[in-house]
Amino acid sequence: MKLFLFFLYMFLVVFNQDANSADPHTPEEVFAYASELEARGDFQRAATEFGRYVSSSSRASEQTFPRLEEAMFRLAVNLAQSREVDGALRAFSDLGARYPKSEYIPLALLRMGYIYEKNGAVEEATRRYRRLLEHGMDTEFSALSRLRLAWLALGKPGEEEVARHHLRSVTHPRFVNQAKGMLQGVDDLSNLPYKDPWISGAMTAVLPGAGHLYLKRPEDAGLAFLSNGLLLAGTLQAFSQGITGLGAALGLMELGWYSGTVFSAVSLTNKHNKQIRDESLNRMGFLIKPEANALGLEMEWQY
Repeated sequence: MKLFLFFLYMFLVVFNQDANSADPHTPEEVFAYASELEARGDFQRAATEFGRYVSSSSRASEQTFPRLEEAMFRLAVNLAQSREVDGALRAFSDLGARYPKSEYIPLALLRMGYIYEKNGAVEEATRRYRRLLEHGMDTEFSALSRLRLAWLALGKPGEEEVARHHLRSVTHPRFVNQAKGMLQGVDDLSNLPYKDPWISGAMTAVLPGAGHLYLKRPEDAGLAFLSNGLLLAGTLQAFSQGITGLGAALGLMELGWYSGTVFSAVSLTNKHNKQIRDESLNRMGFLIKPEANALGLEMEWQY
């Protein structure tokens, strides 16, 4: 009898252990493990664990998952850090749909805007930044949003005044100096050594190669002058010798080459202007690099 009771006791102990081991991770443990992975920079696995926390919440009461709002936000962040762009955007959207008044919404909008921006969806990025401003949210994030909007405006020729408006509206002490530096950069954009494409085109039309000299491209100028000169000389000589067919063919070639030379001068002028503008913008861009601390996270934005 004692032996039977002993085996019964052992069976109950093992059964109880198996029952408890069926779900060894409580919500708190899952959240803590996800946070540990995030701190180690293992963003993909951290996203998986935060995702477990979020998905498990749908099968239990919200009181069992007191950090659900934060978990949804950190799930989106870690997906973004893992370059899971579509998943990150969906996760941020889910957060906004479930918690429209969440304290994480300003940062979520800022993050979404930056993701769209880095992936070339400028209009979507602009929409997120403006939404942050329209809601009158936290001034620190509003300042960052205005810096991004100013930067996007500078990517469009003729939008300098829009950029100035956003920069003058930055009042947060943490970003005032950045805004002032950018304002100075915007003013400098109009004083860059631009070349006039109309002038280069007209000069080339009068004398092939002259427009290229205007751009300080002597090799291109010499090639343009020599090639057009030879074709024109060949055309005139053919006609003077009565070889009209050859003269007409050379004339057509010269007309095409001449037109191409004028187009080349104008195109190179526009390329020159874009290059010096881009170089100036790149220098300005260092003033508005996203900062981890400014975004409330001690991790870099790695998209």
